[in-house]
Amino acid sequence: MPNRGELPIPAMRTKPRTVANSAAGPDAEAWTIIAFCTMGWLMTFYFALSSAGADSFSSLAAQVPWG
Repeated sequence: MPNRGELPIPAMRTKPRTVANSAAGPDAEAWTIIAFCTMGWLMTFYFALSSAGADSFSSLAAQVPWG
């Protein structure tokens, strides 16, 4: 009779799924993160422009830390 953590038949050990051995690969996950960050940045600009008005775009763009 097996204990709680044991199986009566030995199970095959598998490697845990990580970014390195995932089916999509590491580049696909990086581009997903970049896409979501870009969409969030664009939505922030959209909501700021819609609340302040399109004529204040130059002053809004001047406040962005470009690097």
